[in-house]
Amino acid sequence: MSPQVHVLPTPADVASELATRTADALRAALATEPRASLCLTGGSTPAPAYRQLATLDAIAWDRVHVFWGDERAVGPDHADSNYRLACETLLNALDLPEANLHRIEGERGAEAAAYHYEQVLLSFFGAESVTFDVLHLGMGGDGHTASLFPGSPALAEMKRYTVDTVAPPASPIRDRVSLTFPVLNSARTTLIAAHGEGKREAFAAALDAFDDPETPPSPPVAKIRPESGLTWLIDRELASGLNGDPEPVV
Repeated sequence: MSPQVHVLPTPADVASELATRTADALRAALATEPRASLCLTGGSTPAPAYRQLATLDAIAWDRVHVFWGDERAVGPDHADSNYRLACETLLNALDLPEANLHRIEGERGAEAAAYHYEQVLLSFFGAESVTFDVLHLGMGGDGHTASLFPGSPALAEMKRYTVDTVAPPASPIRDRVSLTFPVLNSARTTLIAAHGEGKREAFAAALDAFDDPETPPSPPVAKIRPESGLTWLIDRELASGLNGDPEPVV
């Protein structure tokens, strides 16, 4: 199934659309189930979306369980922690029950944290399938998503739900924990948000891979192919020059 690509005028519009679509998906899940699951991402792109999400009405947050797609091997108070980012932009405003927060304990070290987080997922979802109601992802300029980087052995992992990975040398904190493709491709609603000219080459390569999976090189983000469908939310700058410079749509 080809992804849906929604081009928004600005990064601020991308953030608003991510917040709105997330709220809608959570409300829909909670309308039929006693609880819902939301898997967050890190980086600068989702931060404004999370601030907006915290202000939206009619979400029974006490029934929402929060997870993370990846994390650095740091403690929860570290400046580069994805958990800390989520707390500062979303979670602190919601007063969620502690039992609803399922963070990756990066302070254990990447290998131990990956193993522990897999047990957390199995305990919550069961052994058959880890299926998030809503999954947020981003994309780096090299085409990585979560902490699945080009050339990483983790790209081929199909049995484990979580792995310890290593970021490129330029990354200040290289040791990471990441969900794997079996989990990332099983969500009911998958939203990838990205913006900026610097990610255009990786985005174009990802779109080419959907048209022809055998065309190398295929960036890691191109392997995100959930059966339920995939939605990209990008800004006009990222879309410019691609597919005839499409007009912004929602």
